[in-house]
Amino acid sequence: MKRVLGENMNKKRSMDSSKIVQHYMDAYNRRDVDDFLSFMHPDFESSLFDERRTLCMGLKDARTLYSNRFKENPDLFVTTLGRIANDNIVVDNQLIEHFDGGKTIRAISIFELEDGLVRRASFARRVVSLS
Repeated sequence: MKRVLGENMNKKRSMDSSKIVQHYMDAYNRRDVDDFLSFMHPDFESSLFDERRTLCMGLKDARTLYSNRFKENPDLFVTTLGRIANDNIVVDNQLIEHFDGGKTIRAISIFELEDGLVRRASFARRVVSLS
């Protein structure tokens, strides 16, 4: 019985994590920096997964990065094609349109939540050829 209870607790946390990431992405799609940052942990980190390159560290850095990104890409929009969640880890398969000069990007986005906030976001991105 304990195992089933533990599995049910994990399933509930996964659903909560998935909902938090959905609200986070909704704020991103509205390009609402303040709302977007409200879903980030104070020690937020973002990186490009396969390049092992840090995009930003901390909320101040995140505000600068995403304020610029939203300003420079007014039609930026992310469509979540699929999502899986396991406890505090959420993985999205995303299509990102109008990114950095109008590119269309496919991304695997990995979100790690801590205390109900996105603590880490890592991305493996590829430009989509539209020809």
